[in-house]
Order: sequence, then structure tokens, then C-alpha cells
Amino acid sequence: MGLDTVELLVDVEKHFDISIPNSEAEKIYTVQDFADCVFNKVSLNPSPKCQSQLLFYRFRIFFQSHLNVDRSEIYPEKIIKDLIPLDRLKETWVALEHHLNVELPILSGQDIDPQKKMEVKFFGVKVWTRKNLVTIGTLGQLVKWTLALNHKKFIDPQNLCSKRDIELIIIGIISEDLGINVDEIKLEHSITGDLGAD
Repeated sequence: MGLDTVELLVDVEKHFDISIPNSEAEKIYTVQDFADCVFNKVSLNPSPKCQSQLLFYRFRIFFQSHLNVDRSEIYPEKIIKDLIPLDRLKETWVALEHHLNVELPILSGQDIDPQKKMEVKFFGVKVWTRKNLVTIGTLGQLVKWTLALNHKKFIDPQNLCSKRDIELIIIGIISEDLGINVDEIKLEHSITGDLGAD
């Protein structure tokens, strides 16, 4: 295990107040493996209303009141760019963060201007290519990404409702520790191979 991976492991252990022995840590390759390992060490407290449902309702109220979107057009599978007009995307994103009092995923230049290239250059050298655009995600994904980014605010690690809560916290911690946008982290990603942890 490299330094990034050890730091990640320690942060997860602290957050959930658990201990992951080296023999188990050596078997963690993917984000899902990490979540499964934690799931086996914590207790769940199922609730009839999960945080993702409550946050979805808050998003829906915002889209109805601020953008006059009909309630029937606001559902988890709805594509974000079909809810927010491109010419109002930046201002709506800021208003949404303010209204919900949350951090939202970072919009890329191509989210705002579809003609822009998806690569990031440093002194003319391509250093990173963004694989996903936030705005082609669904409202359900936006809720998930928002919960992962704001997991400390929304998800109590001592009062977990579902395995999904654990997955979102793990994604949030990986995003914080490795500096990767939450919308770029998938459960099937290898922590070292796909996400670049050493």
C-alpha cells in the first residue's frame, strides 16, 4: 500500500470509528470493495425516508420555484441539462448551492460551453482529460454526487440507513483525499489503477 491508500484507509477508519486489519485492507481493490468492507463492520438503522429522497425533494422544490419547471418533469432519470437552460447554467448552479446550502459538483468548461475541449492543459501539456460532464448526468446522479460531497452534513456514520450511505461516504472521502471530482468516481473503479492512488 502506498501513502495515498494508507491515508485513505485511516480516514475511512476514523470516519466510521472502525478498524480494518491489514489482512482485509490488502483485499480492497475497488471503491465497492472498500464500501463492502465497511458495510461488514457497521450496523444499519433503516429509515422510511433516506437522505437521497429528502434531498431530491429539495431539488424538486428549487426547480419548481426558481425555474418554473413542472413537477411532472422533475424525476430522478431527468437529464440535468434538460432542467437547466444552458444560458442560465452558471447562475442557476450558484443559486442552487445557496438555496440548498450545499456544495455541488464542479461544472467543467464544457458543461458551460459545449464547444470547449474536455482536456486540461498546464503550460500547453495535456495533464488531465475530464471524462464526464456533470450536465449530462441525471437528477438522481446529481443527488448522489451532492450527498457524497456533503456527506459530513447529511449522513451520520453512526446512524446509517443503507449500504448506499456507506458507498456515498466512501466516494466523498476518496474525492476529498485524492482530489477527484465525485462525478468521476464509480464504485467499480480500482483505487490505484483508475483513481491514481499510490
